[in-house]
Amino acid sequence: MLLGILPAQAQSAENCALVFNEIEIDRIDSLSSPLELDTGDTLSFTGTDPAGTRSARVELAIGPVTLESNTTTYSAPEREFQSAISLDDVSPYGIGLFRAEGATDGCSAAVWVRISGRFPLATLTGLTAMGLTLGGITGQLGAIASRRRWARTAAALGGIATGSGLTLIGQQFGRLQVSYPSLAAMTIAVGGLGLILASLFNPTIRDRRREKRAVRSPAISMTPDHQPVETVTSAVAEEPPAEPRTANGPTLQPTPPGGPYWCYVMAPTDAFDLTDHTRTVAVLEPGTWYLVKRALGGWAQVVAAEGSEGWVAEAAIHREG
Repeated sequence: MLLGILPAQAQSAENCALVFNEIEIDRIDSLSSPLELDTGDTLSFTGTDPAGTRSARVELAIGPVTLESNTTTYSAPEREFQSAISLDDVSPYGIGLFRAEGATDGCSAAVWVRISGRFPLATLTGLTAMGLTLGGITGQLGAIASRRRWARTAAALGGIATGSGLTLIGQQFGRLQVSYPSLAAMTIAVGGLGLILASLFNPTIRDRRREKRAVRSPAISMTPDHQPVETVTSAVAEEPPAEPRTANGPTLQPTPPGGPYWCYVMAPTDAFDLTDHTRTVAVLEPGTWYLVKRALGGWAQVVAAEGSEGWVAEAAIHREG
């Protein structure tokens, strides 16, 4: 099935007879498939211009790029004209689906031509398409595997190369025309797929989703056997208190029994993820003060580092003072 194939178009004066390879333009215009030619054939544009013409031009184009053209000129206006292109000169650069255009002084026509006879990926266009496709896919997979913050942007931008390569491959196999709409559609589709995959495999995005779910859900504390127990949420301090002092410094202010308060540990202690109670997010070290936001059910929610919080067994921490 051909994708994006438009019917042949003709703009001609009355009684103009336009022919491509001995097939009248009206017949080609009614065909459901392009004009089929082999690499050893010749694309010919012939016909009759009632008003006479001084030139007859025929060209082959891939999208906006003219791949080959030929113009026949006459010293005096001629009613009958002829111009041709040898496909042997075209096939090293590319085969597949082309737009053939023919024009005289008073007549013009355009049809789709499908050229076969060579392996599509062995042409210059085919090799370029393969390079773009492999390079784009490699870049997208590398971005997805990196799991960095910029992975989604890189995976989407890699779709430009991948989509362009796939469009050219479709053209070489005679199944897709190269045009701005087809390039845009393929690029958006492939880039969107890379964006979705990068989002699914990006741990930063998953962690943000978990945090949002944790904010929306009731406060959960853990019993020692990691069984979640729903409890009442206590107040959480927006800003930490003044920096705690050592025993030789000023007297520390008392804090509510449930939190927040400052604490320390006597030995390295694991802090578990707020939502995934089997995953360790940090290790509390002796000699450092840590802020406890709340203490629930034998566990304390501790700020282990900037932007990192976790559940710590309350028995393993020591309050200030």
